[in-house]
Amino acid sequence: PFTIATCSAQICSHPAKTPAQSNPSTMKVLAIAIALKLLSALLKTEALATASNNAPPSATSKILRSSRDYHLLEEAPHDTSSFTQGLTYFDGHVYEGTGLEQKSHLMRHDPSNQMKTLDKIPMTPSHLFGEGISHYYLWKTDEHGGSRIKEHRLIQLTWKDKVGKIYSLPEMQLVKEFSYDTVTGEGWGITFVSHRKEFYVSDGSEYLMVWDAETLEEKRRIVVTFERGEAGSSENVKNVNELEFVDFGTDNNGVGDSEIDDNGQCSEGGICSDASSPLFTPTMKILANIWYQDVLVSIDPESGKISRVYDLRDIFPFEQRPEGCDCLNGISVTGATKKDGEGLEVWVTGKLWPKMYRIQLID
Repeated sequence: PFTIATCSAQICSHPAKTPAQSNPSTMKVLAIAIALKLLSALLKTEALATASNNAPPSATSKILRSSRDYHLLEEAPHDTSSFTQGLTYFDGHVYEGTGLEQKSHLMRHDPSNQMKTLDKIPMTPSHLFGEGISHYYLWKTDEHGGSRIKEHRLIQLTWKDKVGKIYSLPEMQLVKEFSYDTVTGEGWGITFVSHRKEFYVSDGSEYLMVWDAETLEEKRRIVVTFERGEAGSSENVKNVNELEFVDFGTDNNGVGDSEIDDNGQCSEGGICSDASSPLFTPTMKILANIWYQDVLVSIDPESGKISRVYDLRDIFPFEQRPEGCDCLNGISVTGATKKDGEGLEVWVTGKLWPKMYRIQLID
């Protein structure tokens, strides 16, 4: 089976232990062995072999260093006490949701000022274990003027409590709580697909649940799969974690602006005009972390097939991580304008990592 981690809890070795309490040497040996085994298999496929192109860096971006699958554009400080569960972008700021009981927070950072933390609020009650977050919006009708306005919100999941929270943006004031369920009964990652008014949700299983953004009810599920080798044998992929819906074809670095109105028509330069249009364009993907793997995978939002794996093992090499540092987790678009010939920009980090990284993916 396509297994990335041998333990079922969000914190490896034992669900009641934090990474610092677990045996660090055992965890590191286990994690790196599994990572190398998986990556060696992935990199043998024809699809990933072709992905190792040496596309020239764009002259318009300052590149600190380049790897096979990405250019590193910027490094910013990251609080090493933050057990990162999710990142999301809204209105020039990067929001971060963290986990662990008694330590879960929601934060707003300023990427123009070395990710300075502008706001930090604790999750309440404090026993809740925070998980993935996503910015989203819904169209509402102004009760007074009758005009349509966007209401921007942030949604946050919890690990095992089956409780979600919705906050106003940018104030981060709690608006409502809701209950939910998944295949495993856990919440892991979540991302918003604006033109479909849907959330995609991960829970550690091979499924991505699709929720209606207004009712928060499940509409359908897709199975995440990966095809190995020329024979095309397909395997289900578990432990999909943080999610970020992106569009590699937009000029605003993956931030989709399309919106379906009440008549089924697209506004704001949307991608569809009638019911016969595709649900997604070929450039629309879901980027995801795989728990205890230093990779990003690109998932087709309709079929669930992994079409691309980005190797990020060298962005913060395992052997350089101090004791207690956990795995890669956290993806957010940057909001920067995409220039011709340049790849998609995203911010990435990890649980308890000392830095966040702004990278440009190489297609």
